[in-house]
Amino acid sequence: MARGMLSSAEMDVLKKNPYVEDVNRQRILYTYEFKCFFMEQYLAGKRPVDIFRQAGFDVPMLGEKRIERATARWRAMHAANGMEALRGQVKATVKKKAAVGTKKKAEADGREYGLQDVADKLEELLADVELYESRVRQLEKVTMELTDRMKVMEKRSNELVIEKEVLCKARKIDRERNADGRNNTELYQLIREAVETCPEYANVTKLCESLNVSARGYYAYFKSQ
Repeated sequence: MARGMLSSAEMDVLKKNPYVEDVNRQRILYTYEFKCFFMEQYLAGKRPVDIFRQAGFDVPMLGEKRIERATARWRAMHAANGMEALRGQVKATVKKKAAVGTKKKAEADGREYGLQDVADKLEELLADVELYESRVRQLEKVTMELTDRMKVMEKRSNELVIEKEVLCKARKIDRERNADGRNNTELYQLIREAVETCPEYANVTKLCESLNVSARGYYAYFKSQ
């Protein structure tokens, strides 16, 4: 059975693999050597199923879900304390075997596997939390970038509104007198008025370009006043 209880035949096959420490119908305990081998290959970029296959495991028999859960556990343990953290589960199993008799051993197995299931589930949840936190940080970064872009766009939008208003006033001046009689000082006054009204958004350079006057002339005019 690939994704549920292991059959007796499947257990016999797994016990022959040198990378299996112990196995029962519900659970496979892998050796510390295999966990280290797995993490080295995984960090080198290999896929988990390929690593298990390379170690002599029948991947369809194990099932991809079982491999995914083992990967999540070992990644979390390795991220927390490196390779040495992978020893804990095997050491506990060996110690238990030496301490109990046949009947008590079976009872202890049930208790241990039950507790270990809880521990493994917690490890999976911790790995999920780490993944979600990483995604949240990415979303926060994207949100900040979008917020900055919106501020830039809002600023430019307000600048364009001011430019439009100044242009409308300049055209009114042109209508009241011919182009040859237009006085740049009046346009400078329009720009100064916009700057004083909205200093945050009035861009002198852009306003001068829109009115076809020199920014240098603008500053020189008011410097001489």
